[in-house]
Amino acid sequence: MADIINLAHYADALRNTGYKNVDSAIAEIIDNSLEADAKDVLVICDTYSVSDSASKEINDIAILDNGTGMDLATLNISLSLGDSTRRDRKGIGRFGVGLPQASLFIAPKVEVYSWQNGIDNSYYVYLDINEIKEGKQKTIQDAIKKSIPSEYLNLIKAMSSTGSSVLGKMQFKEHGTLVLWRDCDKLYPKSPNSLFSRFEFYLGRKFRYFLQEGRKIGLTIRNSNAKDTIIKPNDPLYLMEENQIKGDLSTRQASNSGESIFEPWENEGILGETTISIPYIKNKKRLEADVRIKFSIAKEEFQKEGGDSDIGKHAKRNVGISIIRSNREIDFGKFDFFSDVNEPQHRWWGCEVSFPTELDEVFKVANNKQQIQLFEPDSAGEDSEVGVWTLLNKVIGPEIRAIYKKLKSRTAGSRSKKKEHSVTIEEVVINRVEQNNVLPTESQINRKKLGEDQVDQLIKERFIEAGNPEPSKEIIESIKKNRVNLEQRDLGDGSNFIDISTRMGTCILTINTSSIFFLDLYHAIQENPDKSILRAFNLMLSAFASAEDEASVDPKKKESYLEVREAWGKKIRQYLKTDYKA
Repeated sequence: MADIINLAHYADALRNTGYKNVDSAIAEIIDNSLEADAKDVLVICDTYSVSDSASKEINDIAILDNGTGMDLATLNISLSLGDSTRRDRKGIGRFGVGLPQASLFIAPKVEVYSWQNGIDNSYYVYLDINEIKEGKQKTIQDAIKKSIPSEYLNLIKAMSSTGSSVLGKMQFKEHGTLVLWRDCDKLYPKSPNSLFSRFEFYLGRKFRYFLQEGRKIGLTIRNSNAKDTIIKPNDPLYLMEENQIKGDLSTRQASNSGESIFEPWENEGILGETTISIPYIKNKKRLEADVRIKFSIAKEEFQKEGGDSDIGKHAKRNVGISIIRSNREIDFGKFDFFSDVNEPQHRWWGCEVSFPTELDEVFKVANNKQQIQLFEPDSAGEDSEVGVWTLLNKVIGPEIRAIYKKLKSRTAGSRSKKKEHSVTIEEVVINRVEQNNVLPTESQINRKKLGEDQVDQLIKERFIEAGNPEPSKEIIESIKKNRVNLEQRDLGDGSNFIDISTRMGTCILTINTSSIFFLDLYHAIQENPDKSILRAFNLMLSAFASAEDEASVDPKKKESYLEVREAWGKKIRQYLKTDYKA
């Protein structure tokens, strides 16, 4: 007989659990806090000084809450994979894997302290990957009574007595939980300021509804002059009364105390939002549940300030459709509902799809609750029943096109003379990332069975929709022959800074928006007013992608290019880290 799992050998696999990044992992812990009715959650970072440098990097992360705390039975199974006290799906929890998986994704050791009758009565469990590898830890030992580490205990007592000017008088003494990630070796970014900026943006978006209702998520760094922060909601529809960025109509600029920069989208029967019924099966019975879809559009005064304004730059980071499950954002992207996220008009509208937990199977919710499967089917007859994407697209597709048309009409005729010129073939090739994707997708070809003339017509229509003059036959042929398309997508912190694949005979170069390359370099180049720099950079990337794509028919050459790409990524990462510290 053999064990189902060789625990010592499985230890490394426990650390590769499919989380995209640190904010997705930490969101799992905050989910548990909110489920436990926590009013306050505080993320605490400990830092250490980098050798031969004045810079500091984060070593430990603690997530502290004032929820109800865990009784001994619950605490004993809190770090066991698959055990859960929440399987009724009424809240944001479900699968019983969030705490251990999320913790081990970032750190090799996680400690959990919880108390229900005063902080001096805390109980403790832990999980240590290195001890598992060495055979020292084979089970999760029953919880023992143990005081939380003195540095966190002193912080809690100090806050209870004096409060913080920013964090307020958060109270953790009566009941709560402390999750402590030790020696965060898979953390990126490790710089406190960069990490907190990321937390503020993405956690503000994921938990915006909880923040709006009065829950608090705070950020602090021990023994540091860094400012304590209470995260504000980051509403990608820009409609919430309390939001990270607002606007002043008199100046048309960002303002902390201004008004919403977007407004509800109204069109025929849609007054900001609508609902549709989605079928699902439960106990072999066919039932239905309502999905709410909300739309917003930028107020014209703020749109006219353009993408280089503070409002435009913030909105660019929120281009996409927000998917909400049980008041928590579970995914964000374009989901095949629109084409190119880099087309400037897309930053000026918002869309949110909110569904109840009864539809988890329909949306194929991942067990770490950070993504769904929602994409256009390859063909209309793929499934015996109409899929959820098709049902949603009956509403979302037409509304996005209507909003896009409205936004384009506002800017018609407002282009500078510099931009009013015939588009050259070179610009078509180089500027693909700045325009709508004009090539039809593979699924469109399969579903519509387009002939060459129909493909040409579709390219022409999309080219015109992007605000260009009608293309000549020469330009259309150049577009079809150009085999590199650039796109941007979150591939996770652990992925390469670019990915190269092929779709419909077209080489797709995907820039990873979670990589240090994008965050610290490419994004800055995008925002630079001198667009010739971006064009040159995109041309260089396209040339590399094209060369790798052509070499892919030869396995040896393909492997060589993968090695070059990996080495390139390491050098860029090292260069940016060195440059940042300097």
